Amino acid sequence: MKLPDRLDLIMAAAGDFAPYTGPFTRNDLLHTLSTQVPPTAILPKTLLHIISGNTPHAAYQSLLNGLLLGAKNLLKLPSHSLLDFKIPPSLIPLIETSRTLPDHWISVADALIVFGSDPTLRHFQTLCPLETPFVGHGQRIGIGIIHDPSPSAAQLAARDIGLYNQQGCLSLQTLFVKDPLTFAPLLATAMARFEKEHPRGPLTPSEAGAITNLREETRYLIAQDPQKHALWESPHSTAWTIIYEDSRTIPLSPGNRCVFLRPLSSGIPFPPYLSGIALHPPEHIHDKNTQLPSPRLFPLGQAQSPPALWAHDGLLPLAPLLKHQTRQS
Repeated sequence: MKLPDRLDLIMAAAGDFAPYTGPFTRNDLLHTLSTQVPPTAILPKTLLHIISGNTPHAAYQSLLNGLLLGAKNLLKLPSHSLLDFKIPPSLIPLIETSRTLPDHWISVADALIVFGSDPTLRHFQTLCPLETPFVGHGQRIGIGIIHDPSPSAAQLAARDIGLYNQQGCLSLQTLFVKDPLTFAPLLATAMARFEKEHPRGPLTPSEAGAITNLREETRYLIAQDPQKHALWESPHSTAWTIIYEDSRTIPLSPGNRCVFLRPLSSGIPFPPYLSGIALHPPEHIHDKNTQLPSPRLFPLGQAQSPPALWAHDGLLPLAPLLKHQTRQS
């Protein structure tokens, strides 16, 4: 299929992609191709996408990249989630989906893209032929840095925490805040409002138990040292949880709207598994003197809204999927 026809198909389905990829134009697609696909590139004929089960965003974003390159796209969907994932009808000839992995899919793929836990990535790396490009997106978290702990900042943070129930790698799990004990009640009000407008939904017993255990552990720490620990929680439910600790650590949240607050004054030990950093106010995002070791910087409130064709985990979307041929005269 020639490029103009391919672009026509993608743009006809742009409305289906936009909720998960962000909006894009035909010029956006052409610009990405022109900057990432040089004349030496050999375009992949077949791409294999191994999709995780947390949110549908990765599936649509990875699929968009494959369609732009003109590849046949093989999507291995999770067996027990993303059950409502739908392919735009006009794109069905370019896409094949399965909830089990057919034996021949890896051998026919010109590149392999895997989303999932770090053990999942290591597993598929062992199956991927050495000559086949492999792109893995593993376990990641987002954090926030809030210099202005205002009610409006609390509303923005509640969105970044509550949307998709912290199931994606872009969700904020820890906030470093100037004056966190003043900010926490504001965030509690915002979380309660977000829960009223966007109910979280039921949890499995293990998910609910993880939140309950975390709350009980925090209560124990409060009893031992009330100056360094505090807890705000939804009454009579596990709908949302805010935990303050006078610490520099970045713990892993059990998800489902559990967030940790840390004092900004104590410094931030940036871990290597960051997906992005939310800033508020966002004025330093485009300041080249701002040295923050993360592949993505964004305004607070935009954690779940990366631009289309963004550099996921710092990788350009098309370039890692290509091989190149050098012709020497």
